Amino acid sequence: MDRGEFLSVLRESLEGFIPMDEVEENITYYRNYFEEAGQSDKEVIRELGDPRLIARTIIDAYKASKGPMADYYTEQARSEYSREHSGQPDDAEGTYYQFGREIKWYERIFFWAVVLLILGVFLVFVFTLVGVFVGYVLPVILLVVLIKILIGHFKK
Repeated sequence: MDRGEFLSVLRESLEGFIPMDEVEENITYYRNYFEEAGQSDKEVIRELGDPRLIARTIIDAYKASKGPMADYYTEQARSEYSREHSGQPDDAEGTYYQFGREIKWYERIFFWAVVLLILGVFLVFVFTLVGVFVGYVLPVILLVVLIKILIGHFKK
């Protein structure tokens, strides 16, 4: 495991359990920790331990700091995570988010234009194959069947 993997596993383990701003603060903290450690990534990771265990500790500490309201804040964090990773509209204006990044209207148009282009190329390919089959292969098959029928008829 390297620094990037460590931070990625830590992020994945935190998202949906604490608010995104808390996730970013912790990721920034550990990224800076790696940079300031003066050791190799492997040594730092060995010193820190499993990022999932660190995430569990951060989540537990966050819940403990919220006291009786911990479940409310955890549910808020889950809603925030779901909204940012669902690709569904976030608000009445129809803003879409994918992996925490806003998808612009022109990106959505480009996406659908590419999908339609690929679909069009596929349909042209299929119709070309059907045309080749009907125009060249089917008459040959019919001719072979007709010859077999005639040979069978004359053998009797």
